[in-house]
Amino acid sequence: MTTPSLTSEYANLDALRIRIRTHRLYSEVGDDVNASVFDALRLAGSEHLIDIGCGTGEFITLVAERGHAGRLCGLDASPSAAAAAARVPGAAGVRATAEQIPAPDGAWDCLTARHMLYHLDDPVAALREFRRIVRPGGTVCVVVNHAGACARTRDLVTAVAGRYGFREPPGMMNHTVNSDTVPAMMRDVFGNAEVRSFDNALVIPEPEPAIRFAESLFAFCGVAPAAPEYSEIRAEVESELRGWFAANPGRPWRDPKGYTVTTASRAYAGPGYARPRLRRLHRGRHPYGGHEVAAVGAVPPCHRRASRSAGQ
Repeated sequence: MTTPSLTSEYANLDALRIRIRTHRLYSEVGDDVNASVFDALRLAGSEHLIDIGCGTGEFITLVAERGHAGRLCGLDASPSAAAAAARVPGAAGVRATAEQIPAPDGAWDCLTARHMLYHLDDPVAALREFRRIVRPGGTVCVVVNHAGACARTRDLVTAVAGRYGFREPPGMMNHTVNSDTVPAMMRDVFGNAEVRSFDNALVIPEPEPAIRFAESLFAFCGVAPAAPEYSEIRAEVESELRGWFAANPGRPWRDPKGYTVTTASRAYAGPGYARPRLRRLHRGRHPYGGHEVAAVGAVPPCHRRASRSAGQ
């Protein structure tokens, strides 16, 4: 039996592009992760920025198209992804792992890691590496999904694949890494974290895009393209989805999802550094869905008294 791996999954970026397109076109409310990252970073345009797990190179492309003057780099363990980043005018593409980044200490002003931390066995080791290569005062921005994001579609594929003896391969997904756990990991590594949470759902009105999205998840459920049973599994998944739409005319396939954007800064060591704490900054609805913002970190000395008097 051929077993998929992260290397094989991202050797070709077609499945990733299908997932990105599905989220862009069929989210219940407007879904633009890149816009959320830009909002969190508040780039001035001169920062040296590295994107870890750069995938299709889309984010680096958007940064470059804004006329960004600082150095840009996309890093990925996948040769295809690193090559995609290298094709962005003015950007570098580097093939390397997040746990061993070929960069000197403090080389970057800003680091982004979008939808990649849950592919790592040791996410804390990667966060420590992120902290190492960002200068004091620099920013790290991490995006991860909510626990159980798009579980309805994934459970369907898992059930069908399981009937053929396929299981999720080891090393494909670290299910301990999600919106509930990453803020605390970042607080432990950086001493501070600011969290923006976005709740949403896929709402797919017809069978074809639902089938394409389900097929893009096959590798994560253990089904490699070269598997002899691949066509049978796809046919069965298609049959189940078409059957559901036929039995539920006018209803969309709804699959809850969401993500968090967590930012942290590499603090300057020195007098007045306070023990990390949680401060609630904002809670409310966001144009992209449910939105909650919190800050976890050191309170500057000049603000400690005001924070206590405000009941924080």
